[in-house]
Amino acid sequence: MKRRRVNTLSLKTFIFCGLFVFILLVFACSSFADAHNDSEKYYTSVYVESGDTLWSFADRYCSVEYNDKDEYIKEVMRLNHLTSSDIHSGSYLILPYYDSKSL
Repeated sequence: MKRRRVNTLSLKTFIFCGLFVFILLVFACSSFADAHNDSEKYYTSVYVESGDTLWSFADRYCSVEYNDKDEYIKEVMRLNHLTSSDIHSGSYLILPYYDSKSL
């Protein structure tokens, strides 16, 4: 009977420790997300000039909120209903960008 009690106690301890670790991970992840939420997403309209490319706009506007420039360019293409990366001078594009929150 004593052995069964020890096993039950070990199982309860294991479950308690698992829940504790889970709660710590949830708080750690939310803190990490808050650290990246110090900026807000905005949109701007830009006039496309000769020589401009989606990559040149990505160089100017892409920031750490995006995994890479390709992800940024895909969003720009989606926002502007582009089916290819070709853009033409004289047109306008909507570009997303992030800026620090004003306190």
